[in-house]
Amino acid sequence: MSRSEEPDRVPIICGDESVLVCANLFDPNSWSGRSRGIVQSCWTESSVLHHCVRQLTEMCGAAEQLCAKHIDAIQEQWSVAEFEVRKVKIFGQVPDLHMRIEAFFSGVKTLLDLLVQLLASEHVVNRAVHGFHRDKNTYGGSVLKALTHNASSARKEVAAKALVLLSEHKSEWIDQTISARDLLIHPGESAHQLMFRLGFTVQERRLVCTSVSPPAIGSETIDRYAERVFGQAQTFSLAFLGLFK
Repeated sequence: MSRSEEPDRVPIICGDESVLVCANLFDPNSWSGRSRGIVQSCWTESSVLHHCVRQLTEMCGAAEQLCAKHIDAIQEQWSVAEFEVRKVKIFGQVPDLHMRIEAFFSGVKTLLDLLVQLLASEHVVNRAVHGFHRDKNTYGGSVLKALTHNASSARKEVAAKALVLLSEHKSEWIDQTISARDLLIHPGESAHQLMFRLGFTVQERRLVCTSVSPPAIGSETIDRYAERVFGQAQTFSLAFLGLFK
């Protein structure tokens, strides 16, 4: 039987435990039309984000083990040709960590892109909304403009509430998170945000590793930062979805 001739079947998905964490927040069965598919996608993206945060936490907790070969390499190099430790900054690259950091920031942006599409599917605005896109120097500026200038006459109150909610969360965490994501794609110091930093000191003519620090965003290590932002994204999602009910 060809693919086109296969009868319709009800899909059964064996989900990861991360799916269950987000199940109460994103319930596609409470929505209809195009909105149902959007909420289903939000559920999937949010569960993947939760999984990513968990992996970042585990990797940062195993930082010394993950950087063991880098520590050995630096110590071996120092034993051959000593150098002044205080004059250098030493980083350990772990590709899996790099991938998960990028995946986390990409996932947050994708979740925002999906959520705001509900503004069009729920007829809050009279124009298409394809994502949380920038307008000039304003993150999500295209969405803010749609809410301000293209609100449906029947749902102006919802549009006004959405505008306030988005503005508050942009100020609290969204703008900073998207900005941090943008910095990661630029060369220079930002590259170090994707690596562990290794601390060394000389003790009794031996080079000793004293610390293995996860990359940080501002004053927060990436695992704590990701956990906080994920929580804020969940809070925003709950409030945003509530606008339409």
